[in-house]
Amino acid sequence: MAQDSANHITYFLAIEQRYVDFLGKIRHWNNLKIATENTYFWVKDFSFEQINSLEVKTIPYKQVYYSQDHKLFKVDSLLPDRNVPTLLWTPIERGLSVELPNYNFNFFGLKDKIDIKLVLSEREKPVLGMIADREVLEEYIQNAPAVRLKKLTWAILNEKSVFIMGEPNLPIRGEIFWQNSDFFLPIGYDFELSILTKTINQLIDPNEANFIVFNKNNNYILIEKTNLQTLSLSSFRLSFDTL
Repeated sequence: MAQDSANHITYFLAIEQRYVDFLGKIRHWNNLKIATENTYFWVKDFSFEQINSLEVKTIPYKQVYYSQDHKLFKVDSLLPDRNVPTLLWTPIERGLSVELPNYNFNFFGLKDKIDIKLVLSEREKPVLGMIADREVLEEYIQNAPAVRLKKLTWAILNEKSVFIMGEPNLPIRGEIFWQNSDFFLPIGYDFELSILTKTINQLIDPNEANFIVFNKNNNYILIEKTNLQTLSLSSFRLSFDTL
């Protein structure tokens, strides 16, 4: 595929998220933008020189495309492969602002180093989790109709606190959270590196056996998924009676 600036060609690279480390070698190209789609990372805005550079050519497991008329074509193909994806793009230095090693293609023993931090977010999200005081919850469910509770699950955090999951959330005092995959994050906050949410999940809980509840101080607790049970007065009393 020859360079054709008259047709405003844009080059794209797609790679599975599990191979994100190989993008470390192009992270310093600040003209690039990155986004996620299902299990893939997409990178766009390569120049003709960049897409044909040694840095890109030596990235394994990639797919390279060029765009024309809102269609994506595989490089060296004249047949459209798919539409240009409509995604939320972010500068690559922000999307990959992690310390990535220079990988030897034949050696996979190195580990990524990711600084996990929550930052303020303007995105509105529904409340799907709550940490509440045990006594406050007990007082509420004494007279709450069963239909109000049947869509909620809960688990004990300690002798004084419980975690409640689901909607509609209860009209009681507590810390409220929104859900992102297996994460529960404080309302009004998101990961600074939100594009790497799945990677962070794999680092913290590779077996995906837990829900991960973060607080605003960047600390987290794990709640085993099997410990959640339907919220009811009987399940509440039985659970605390057995402590």
